[in-house]
Amino acid sequence: MKFNFPQYIPVYGLTAIFIFLSSASISQNLNLNFALGGSNYQGDLSNSYTSALKPAISGGFTINLLDNIRLRTNLSFLQIGANDGNSPKQLVKERNLNFKTDIFEAAELLEVDLLNSEDNSFVPYLFGGASYYRFDPTTTLKESDRINFNNVGLPMQVGEKIHLHDIGTEGQLFRPIGINTKTYTNRVYDLTQTNWQLGAGIRMQLSEAVSIAYEFSFRKLGTDFLDDASEGNYIGGNEWKAQINDALASNDLSRAKLLRQGEALSWRKLDKSGNPIVLPSGNPNYPRGNPNFNDAYFSNQIRINITIFDLFGSYNGSGRWGGREFYNSKRKKLFSPNNPFGTGQLRCPRIY
Repeated sequence: MKFNFPQYIPVYGLTAIFIFLSSASISQNLNLNFALGGSNYQGDLSNSYTSALKPAISGGFTINLLDNIRLRTNLSFLQIGANDGNSPKQLVKERNLNFKTDIFEAAELLEVDLLNSEDNSFVPYLFGGASYYRFDPTTTLKESDRINFNNVGLPMQVGEKIHLHDIGTEGQLFRPIGINTKTYTNRVYDLTQTNWQLGAGIRMQLSEAVSIAYEFSFRKLGTDFLDDASEGNYIGGNEWKAQINDALASNDLSRAKLLRQGEALSWRKLDKSGNPIVLPSGNPNYPRGNPNFNDAYFSNQIRINITIFDLFGSYNGSGRWGGREFYNSKRKKLFSPNNPFGTGQLRCPRIY
């Protein structure tokens, strides 16, 4: 059963957080971060093997709310993809689908340390929140696709990139053209959506202002079309041809071309010898996807954190910027002769 996230939750939640950030940023420590690693996905084209990691790059900043709680704003670029040809299962190889997509993501997250950073060099932490992301699944034409493109009367170039969302491989472009015409409006999906992100990491302090961390982040999606494959059955050739003929009859040549590409790339099945099979007229009795589970993607990254105010001086709350006398009150709580940058005990003024 598919689950669609309420769109208003991330919208109002992110708006409220950004307003809070604008009012809190002057009085709180600011930490910049940059992360580099790999990303992958879980979906209809990864049910028999794990595809190769692709790059994941992130950057952003955090603001300390409490000693062990931070508000984190992240911008990320990730790539994911999969190819049935790399699967060890023969039936999956014969399905012969492939896709890849770039993902651009903006997230607002709450980050919580599980140990006190004042007493521990290694600090595990959890984080989670909401994200907006944009994806656009594409496929690369193979030599085995040529027979399907010839059947629908389209020129083809091996290696050409096709945007799968635009051609409606699962009937998203179908229109009602008769009493018994099937349409598939429930399969239409947006390229900009929201997700829920949950992750964990462990951080090590390298210096008073710099730390390094490893973290894993999992995104739960509200769509099963990240890879453009979802439904359990294919659409037969007769349905495609009826839609194409209707578009031609109304002189909608651009739609007719998209429908032809959709027909050619919806069915890319091979026989056991690796030869392409012509799309049957009726509905083929082969599985294309699994609509019962939505897709997901995740990342593994190494993250560098830099406390900017600790490097260049912190705001003292009285209208001026100070230097190291305001340094790192989180790690060095109390003032003493051995800790000249600590704060006064019980809010008492320092005695020099």
